[in-house]
Amino acid sequence: MNQLHHQNHQGEQSPELLAHFPWEQYPNIHPNQMQGLEVIARHQDEGQPIILELPTGSGKTAIGYTVLKRAADLGKKPLFYIVPTKTLVDQVKSLHPEVTVVYGRNEYLCSYFPDKEFTAEEIPCMMLSDCPHRVDQETGQTKVPGETPCPYLWAKYQAKHAEIVVCTMAFYLYTQLYTREWDEPAVLIIDEAHRIAQVVRNALSFEITDAHIRTAIKLLQGVDLDEALGLQKFLDTMIKIARSKPSKRPTLLEDEEIQELMSTLLQIDLRSLKYKIGEAVERGLIDTNENMETLRRLEKGVYELGRYLKAFEYSLSTDRRQALNYTYGFYNEELDEGKRVQHKLVIKAYYVGPLIRKLLPSSGLTVAYSATISNAEIFGFETGIKGKFYSFPSDFPVANARILIPKDTPDLSVKNRGKGEPEGSLRQMATSCKQLAEKGIRSLVVVVSDAERAMFLNLCAKKGIRAISYGNGVPPKKAAMKFKDGEGDVLVGTVANYGEGIDLPRSLAPVIFFLRPSYPSPYDPGTLFEEKRFRNQRWSVWLWRAMMDALQVRGRNIRSAEDVGVTIFVSQQFRRFVFASLPKWLEEAYRSDLTLKECISEAVRVIQGKEVVS
Repeated sequence: MNQLHHQNHQGEQSPELLAHFPWEQYPNIHPNQMQGLEVIARHQDEGQPIILELPTGSGKTAIGYTVLKRAADLGKKPLFYIVPTKTLVDQVKSLHPEVTVVYGRNEYLCSYFPDKEFTAEEIPCMMLSDCPHRVDQETGQTKVPGETPCPYLWAKYQAKHAEIVVCTMAFYLYTQLYTREWDEPAVLIIDEAHRIAQVVRNALSFEITDAHIRTAIKLLQGVDLDEALGLQKFLDTMIKIARSKPSKRPTLLEDEEIQELMSTLLQIDLRSLKYKIGEAVERGLIDTNENMETLRRLEKGVYELGRYLKAFEYSLSTDRRQALNYTYGFYNEELDEGKRVQHKLVIKAYYVGPLIRKLLPSSGLTVAYSATISNAEIFGFETGIKGKFYSFPSDFPVANARILIPKDTPDLSVKNRGKGEPEGSLRQMATSCKQLAEKGIRSLVVVVSDAERAMFLNLCAKKGIRAISYGNGVPPKKAAMKFKDGEGDVLVGTVANYGEGIDLPRSLAPVIFFLRPSYPSPYDPGTLFEEKRFRNQRWSVWLWRAMMDALQVRGRNIRSAEDVGVTIFVSQQFRRFVFASLPKWLEEAYRSDLTLKECISEAVRVIQGKEVVS
């Protein structure tokens, strides 16, 4: 990969791009916006992705919008701007109202059942062939003229006839990989590009449970006995394999077991089954109201059976490639009270780089950017996005930031942590949060596990600290909004929930505590798969992911040049990689020679803009 660090480069100007820049939002273009557009102008016709590492607050969205707007004025289609979450889709729309957004099926209500508030995701749409609300994607007409259009299909129709489409990475994946709803993009902009591999992994991973299969078998028995027997044979095979593993321990399947599962699935005539179910629905043999949930699950299983077979296939190594997925089994010796699932298979997508490369335009332009890329080679392995890489400096005043690793905190790695840890470190953090709160300074505390989160909340309660977190019916997003609205002195969450995607600028939480890196559990099937696949090289990937977590956590409270933020990395494990992960411009903010007490004093001094008297 061509890795370059852009340092005050004065390259050729990009007048065509600058003519489409949103000057009404940025009357004074940021230096990184200008430099980013220069890089794109220089390499846009070279046929490979352009990868930009741009600091937070650089105005990345405007760069992508400018490229898309110019392409739109040239008559190019389709044009996509993709992001990891719906929240970011909405953010792009608020910045540039003229773009067209489209969401996944779970964001639209179904018109087939007007008296019930079902989303399109909850309805077995493909089996309801008589639905009068279906929208022809060529004409925009409903199946029955004059009927209210299906909101989901109408949104897709509008997007297909729009200039610029903004959607989530998951939506783009499904529509481009499986249903081919759009032609290959002329321009594809990927925002928060470091997250695309995990988004694709999550989208392509799934569970197969005994409860769902039994429900499908019961419904199929009224449609076709042969197909029901075929599904029963698959269930019997799945249970036999799951019960050959230790109880309550997710365990990787052997190649022979995966092949046996594939063999039973291949005996089910998928095309015939689809036809028979559709016919049974049309003839009223299956009550769609009474069996809607079962039909939805059956639709998902039947219509995606080919995908499941592929997933099993990709869990096997061949002469030409190693395994791309991994499959594990899990079961409980006895069915827990109130539970329906006793046995399940979990298929996890892993090596998604080649798949993501297929989603990039082969003849069009791809621009991928993020504030955290760090190592372009590992980024390319994880995401499949390889091309021209530029990392830009920040105009952020480094004096407004501190990145601190106390010299007197312990190593919290499993093999090195002392007795009473991590509770001892969490207690120190709680004491520090209280000291900061007494000075009017609020904090974000990021831990790895829910057990650590519960422990810290308990310590806060004992010390009289007003801590805000999720749970007991309160989702993470709502807890964060309560904190943003002024509730509490400390916001607490795991790295999975608050490591990124939550912004706390303008002194909402000027101090962040990050307890320890989130290395994978040695007993997790994914860890065992990576150890088998990469052997000693696995640590390079794990370290890169830990770097990404550290950089993302650090960026939660510094979103613009006006912000002030301090991040305290507690465990000594962070010494191994935090400094190495920092962009050059941020290295001056790093300190690792202070005690925790001195770190708190330094944080107060930076935030309040004055020396602190001990």
